[in-house]
Amino acid sequence: MKQYYHICSQGLEKGLIFSCEEDFISGVNDIAVCILKFDVIIVCYCLMSNHFHFILYGERQACCEFAAEYKRRCGIRLRLSRLEVNALGNLQLSINEIKDGEYLENAIAYVLRNPLAARINVMPHHYAWSTANIYFRGDSVLDGTPVNDLSERKRHRILKTKVILPDHYMVNDKGMILPESFVDPKPLETIFRHPSRLMFALARKVEPEVELEFGIADRVSYTDAELKSLINEFIATEFGVSGMSALSIEQKLRLCTVMRRNFNASVKQISRITRLDPDVVSRLV
Repeated sequence: MKQYYHICSQGLEKGLIFSCEEDFISGVNDIAVCILKFDVIIVCYCLMSNHFHFILYGERQACCEFAAEYKRRCGIRLRLSRLEVNALGNLQLSINEIKDGEYLENAIAYVLRNPLAARINVMPHHYAWSTANIYFRGDSVLDGTPVNDLSERKRHRILKTKVILPDHYMVNDKGMILPESFVDPKPLETIFRHPSRLMFALARKVEPEVELEFGIADRVSYTDAELKSLINEFIATEFGVSGMSALSIEQKLRLCTVMRRNFNASVKQISRITRLDPDVVSRLV
């Protein structure tokens, strides 16, 4: 039976899946190629530097196979560009069925809010590596070139694939297949019904409830800078002080458990950020 699924990859603690604009462009193009092989609908996606998210609609097996194929293509790119022999070989994927309508909206918002959660200084609809800007746009005309207008050599050089692509696929001036070519905005627009409801969902901080509900927190990791930013918010709200240096030892110890439970921080990362002895942190968490 077809159902909605939230698929996410484990966040890499070391190394990046997408480290530059060219990597992200290749990542988007890989989605466009992968979707041709499987009977699934992409509701939305978001590519982050060390992990990725999809909301898909389809049979569970097809959704799993799509995710595995996408991971494989990303791994091939890393092996070719960075000579990483076992690139992404150990990268874990999670797939979570979404049964509740309200939670479907939260999961979509969670995916599209990822840049905000990572403290990237851009609104979701201006983030180039997600689908946040393709919804509720009416009859806007795509600004791109049909892929099949390119010569075979140029198409292979830009898109790095020999797969025959549909006539409606459009590519921008940077060589990225436009998401509107392979993601139909109608499913998400049907779910939210009006742009104001989507905007409201994106304005809400849904990360804690989504991560706890689906257990995503144990698969996504944050860089030290991202985690420090998130923790500073918690410190200000919970302890009423402006930073880590103002905390007592008891408060730091409590913070350690929060970092471990809510953000999947490793013992070494917690130790680096709190400047507590790793042995103390290890016994605590």
